[in-house]
Amino acid sequence: MNSLDDSRKGIIAWFANNPVAANLLMIFTVIIGIYSAMTIKKTLAPEYNSRSVSVVMAYPGANTAEVERGVILKIEEAIKDIESIDSYDSMALDSLVRMKIDVADGYTLDETLAEVKTAVDAVTGFPQGAERAVVAKMDQQWQAIQLQLYGPGLNENNGKWLADQMKRELLANTDIASVMIYGTQDYEVAIEVPEQELRRYGLTLAAVKHAVQQASVDISAGSIKTENGEIRLRANAQAYRQHDFEAIELLAFDDGTRLLLGDIATVKDGFKEARDVAMFNDTYSIALAIFAVGPQDLVTIASQAKAYVAEKKQQLPPGVELDYWADTTYYLQGRLDMMLKNLAIGALLVFIILGLFIELNIAFWVMLGIPVCFLGALAMLPLVGVSINLISLFGFILVLGIVVDDAIIIAESVHSSILKQGDSLSSVISGAQRVATPATFGVLTTICAFMPTLFISGSMANFPAACGFVVLFCLLFSLIESKWILPAHLAHRHSGLSRWIKSEHQQRLQVRCNALLSKFIEQKYLPFLRVCIRERYTTMAVFVAIFILTIGLMAGGWIRYVMTPDSPNDYVEAKVEMVRGTSEQKTMAAMQRIKQAISEVEVRYLEREGVEQSFIRHSFNHTSDGRIGSFMLELSKQEERIIGSQEIVDQWREAVGEIVGAKQLSFSAVDDRPGGDIAFNLVSDDAIQLRAAANELEKKLASYDGLSDITNGIGGQMTEVALSIKPSAQALGLSMSDIALQVRQAFYGVEAQRIQRGADEVRVMVRYPLQQRESFASLENMTIRNGSDELPLLSVVEIENTLAEAQLNRIDGQRAAQIAAKADKSRIEPQQVSNEIIENYLPQLLQKYPAVSYELDGSSQEAKTMEKELFVGFFLALLGIYALLAVPLRSYSQPVIIMCVIPFGLIGAVFGHAVLGMTVSMMSIFGIIALAGVVVNDSLIMVDFINRSIERGSTILDAVLEAGGARFRAILLTSLTTFFGVLPMLLETSVQAQFVIPMAVSLGFGIIFATVITLLLIPCLYMVLADLRSLFSISLPVSCDEG
Repeated sequence: MNSLDDSRKGIIAWFANNPVAANLLMIFTVIIGIYSAMTIKKTLAPEYNSRSVSVVMAYPGANTAEVERGVILKIEEAIKDIESIDSYDSMALDSLVRMKIDVADGYTLDETLAEVKTAVDAVTGFPQGAERAVVAKMDQQWQAIQLQLYGPGLNENNGKWLADQMKRELLANTDIASVMIYGTQDYEVAIEVPEQELRRYGLTLAAVKHAVQQASVDISAGSIKTENGEIRLRANAQAYRQHDFEAIELLAFDDGTRLLLGDIATVKDGFKEARDVAMFNDTYSIALAIFAVGPQDLVTIASQAKAYVAEKKQQLPPGVELDYWADTTYYLQGRLDMMLKNLAIGALLVFIILGLFIELNIAFWVMLGIPVCFLGALAMLPLVGVSINLISLFGFILVLGIVVDDAIIIAESVHSSILKQGDSLSSVISGAQRVATPATFGVLTTICAFMPTLFISGSMANFPAACGFVVLFCLLFSLIESKWILPAHLAHRHSGLSRWIKSEHQQRLQVRCNALLSKFIEQKYLPFLRVCIRERYTTMAVFVAIFILTIGLMAGGWIRYVMTPDSPNDYVEAKVEMVRGTSEQKTMAAMQRIKQAISEVEVRYLEREGVEQSFIRHSFNHTSDGRIGSFMLELSKQEERIIGSQEIVDQWREAVGEIVGAKQLSFSAVDDRPGGDIAFNLVSDDAIQLRAAANELEKKLASYDGLSDITNGIGGQMTEVALSIKPSAQALGLSMSDIALQVRQAFYGVEAQRIQRGADEVRVMVRYPLQQRESFASLENMTIRNGSDELPLLSVVEIENTLAEAQLNRIDGQRAAQIAAKADKSRIEPQQVSNEIIENYLPQLLQKYPAVSYELDGSSQEAKTMEKELFVGFFLALLGIYALLAVPLRSYSQPVIIMCVIPFGLIGAVFGHAVLGMTVSMMSIFGIIALAGVVVNDSLIMVDFINRSIERGSTILDAVLEAGGARFRAILLTSLTTFFGVLPMLLETSVQAQFVIPMAVSLGFGIIFATVITLLLIPCLYMVLADLRSLFSISLPVSCDEG
């Protein structure tokens, strides 16, 4: 009677006796979860914790040395004492400065931004001509979709107008915050005056500039206050168009004639000379890339853009088409669809497997718990700032195979209780209560294993946390569902919906399956377990030997580990950056070569495979600044083509070969990571030693088979003409500044003014015609004005051809060079190469060049910091797991038994990768962690069952054998349901699945071996513990035939 009364107490009994409360809890969870699913933000990746400030400053016409000397050094001096700055790096290009400033821990981004802005604004020594610095936060942006204007009716003029109009219309949508245009140039009015015309009329470019400034004006001249009111005065002679500028007067002669600007100059009202050209499917095109900024909803942005395209198509002029491509939400939606599909299939398989051994209506309620747990987690994610993204979806897929284990343990225990005690409310309650404590602590140990992912610092902290929070909430709701909701449903399963879930055929099949299982347990498992226990040290030795073999296979490279293997992709890209000073014609020739190479690869593919459909769906190439080009291909979907994306990249790279004059040439089948797969930063104040060391390191990386696309951040050198004033010129009163200014005005140009035309700010530039600026003879024949005198340039300066840096990089106040490479991860492991370089090569290199030092690049440093934090976190998690095991077992030694089996879960996971020919990766490790949770959960319940049997008076051997037989079905069910839960993922062929398949392999194959661990190794270890206790004379009830 007391036992019955005890079973009626507690939260489980309360919910079992109050099914309305359980149903309301489930209904509220489902409703809130569905609402959250409809409203939660959907992004490509977790929000990046931006901890950086950017400084961008233009210095038109300046070379890299001038930019470094006149701008970067002054900014670095101004900010070096700001305490909130952790580090900063700078890049000097022709006419431009880019700086990235990282915020130190303990300081906010806003306060650092304010301090940097104040410091930069306070600098007074910037050179004349340098524009105002733009200081801003570095926001995270993800491209959502790309719109493409193309067609025979599109040209440079109407294309620019259409693209600008479309950008304004898109930004008027409150869901769209960032649009970038590719393939158009800024407007510019160029006044080109030949040298001979200037000499003919005794003019200078400065005089022409002055005339434009004096004539092209729009000035308020005050007002006249009359009796009838105030009348404003305005002098409006602003020139806006070509004919306006051509009519500007330069000189007035005594005979009344005038020299107009159009008489001696060519006025070009068009675009800047630096061409920005885009081609879409070999047709002139303009692209509008739409980005999600920060936490914006990627799916909403893409859907709004698609709706805009459908509407705008009807309004375009004849011959102009509009379409969209590069829709990144395809992958997000694809992974979401994959998760839902696998959820449905996995739940159905769980239902079928459970239905073979337990009542069908019990299996139904267990299966229903899976979506309840997922919806419960969805309800909680917005509260911690987690969106639906590729990483959080991975978390859902990860727990798909284990979220139901807790419910299975409860259901199996209830089923066993019903068989023993009869079908009653008390038997349901007692069955659930019997395993509630160990099952609860088992789930808590799994949660504890994932807790370190929630406490990572740095800008990438949200990435592991997105997965960790999903696992945390799913498992917490699995506890709620299995302990509160499920017992109520099982207690009242003969009423309501589940009463119809009956089948005589299923019941006969269930009886037969249970009979066969019981026969297997009695005739096969228990005799074998008795042998293993008798030879327990041999059994342990076999397990240890297999474990050592597994570790040896990995250490020897037979089974490779790659932290982040390349996954198949539907996009491949080639990028080329020519050295500064390269002509536009050479850049276009390089792009043509890249295009021809991929055409050759395509032809060979069609001939070799005997297919008609190409692997190319769309092509987009873009050339900017006259020397930078990219060529992107959208491939047909992975499942629709025979050739893989990485194979396309390899063949493309081989077909292109070497491009003379290319500073960087890279090919990629995956999203580029800054710095490549391997990156080293060399820093020094000695530019000569830095260049030499960087070149040697570049050669070292090139010696590795499997590394490609090696880049040297020291940059190429470009030819530079250095002018130095002659002493005789100084005697005439000329200065180097006077000469340099006139040369700059001729070849770079002088800005006369800026005019506003609509939304566009248009520069008006005065300079030589392009033909003269492309000829070195024009420089040699140039004349310098000294008052009314004209002096040949060569008579006042010495000319020397030198080499100048095309690009300068600096880190924390020192010159720097980043040497990076991409790795073919099917042949080489980047981290292994990186460690080898750091340990064996860099010390020798730095000894040879003592002025050079080495620094980890920012992303590598953060990755190492994350690894250290995870290592410490998992060590603390192990302590937490020990505590969570010790509490329900009420023992200090027994948790060691369970924790000893955790490493053995690695065996099945690693051999699964070997069988399928896959490399072990970070995603595999997540699967192994989840697998460890299953092993610990089953082992904890097994040990708890043994302890309970001993408390009832059984000997240790009898208790161990009884526990093995009693827990066999529950352990088998959790193993089978976990395996079949991830089986659909193992069979997936889509691109979206490639990211998660390693996790599914670890969990699916690992659970097979984990079953053996729980059913054989745990009993043997328990007996070994008993031996140790006996050795130290600790009294235990041991039977005489324990062996």
